[in-house]
Amino acid sequence: MTNRTPIPQSIINDVNARTDLVDLVDQSGVKLVKSGREWMGLCPFHSERTPSFTVRPEKGFAHCFGCGAHETAIGYQMRVYGQTFIEAIKDLAWRAGVDLTDYVGRAEKPAHKPKPKIASRADEKDRETETNKRRLRGQALWKKGVAVEGTAAEEYLANYRGIDRGLFLQSPVHRFIPDYEFWYRARDAKKSEAIWTGPALLTVMQYIDDRFAACHITCIDLDQEKGRLKLTAPDDGRDLNTKRVMGDPSKAAMRLGKPAFVMVGGEGLETTYSGMMVSGHTGWCSYSLDNLVGACVMDAKGDRHPLDGRMRLPSVVPDMARPGMIWPRECRERIFLGDGDTKDMHMLKAKLERGSRRAHAEGCIGRVAMSAPGTDFNSMIRGAA
Repeated sequence: MTNRTPIPQSIINDVNARTDLVDLVDQSGVKLVKSGREWMGLCPFHSERTPSFTVRPEKGFAHCFGCGAHETAIGYQMRVYGQTFIEAIKDLAWRAGVDLTDYVGRAEKPAHKPKPKIASRADEKDRETETNKRRLRGQALWKKGVAVEGTAAEEYLANYRGIDRGLFLQSPVHRFIPDYEFWYRARDAKKSEAIWTGPALLTVMQYIDDRFAACHITCIDLDQEKGRLKLTAPDDGRDLNTKRVMGDPSKAAMRLGKPAFVMVGGEGLETTYSGMMVSGHTGWCSYSLDNLVGACVMDAKGDRHPLDGRMRLPSVVPDMARPGMIWPRECRERIFLGDGDTKDMHMLKAKLERGSRRAHAEGCIGRVAMSAPGTDFNSMIRGAA
């Protein structure tokens, strides 16, 4: 057998860069609609009814806010077509005109076109079965948790994030697990493996009818400045998102406070808790900004980006059939929290405006509250501590 030189990272980067990621996803059978600088559609990796899958060609990756999938072009090819890393890179290199002769042999046109496996194509019965399986896995993890008092979770929220203990210690929405396993599938592996085990804060997500929806997971590392785990992929060194959701988070909320006439809502529990402390109002939060404000009408166009006329901002027209997180009926005034250190403030404000318009369409008051420019709500309270 001929020994070949391992494929250098520069070649892998070149294949990813030369692959039209939007076209690759579209050709696999996922219908995409442009929204601002990204494209959205139903996730191919898990069954869903509300689009949470985004393709960001300028950044070179696709990400799902529902299941947490995060893939480059090669990773997407592997997962959707069930290929190994070598099979996937050879297919994409042939399309992109990248020479792999010195590493895995000359890239050639595949003898047989692989068939994609798209989760969103499953019929209604299969989708409901898969959704229920995810909820049961999340519920099993939640049941393993213990009270946060006296644990690393309490220290994380109180000492590292500056959250008032009175807000969370007696709350039934949080639990702690000392040995959460973080699973990751390497680019040339058929199966995932646990690459980290350690403490994690668990937060329950509930549907509006009080049923269990999902378990939100925050991995903790108290050696880090902000107490949150930093983890890199062992195969390509990219930063991994150490917040995860196990279950079905669409339309669900983390109920950080009791329902009230006026409430704040934010993306993530740290932002929302901080907004509660700053405003004095109670609050609920979502796992993502898009789920917080709800989806837009998919064929509605946003305004031109004021800093780059080639791009459009996300549409501010809400799709009332896809509400995202559902607020309690007691809440008649919704305050959407926005962090003032967001890279693209125009994009952020367009999405928050959509949430505000949805509130008005539902007969409520909707308004936006921004943290101080250049900072976020959590930094504001930690700076005041």
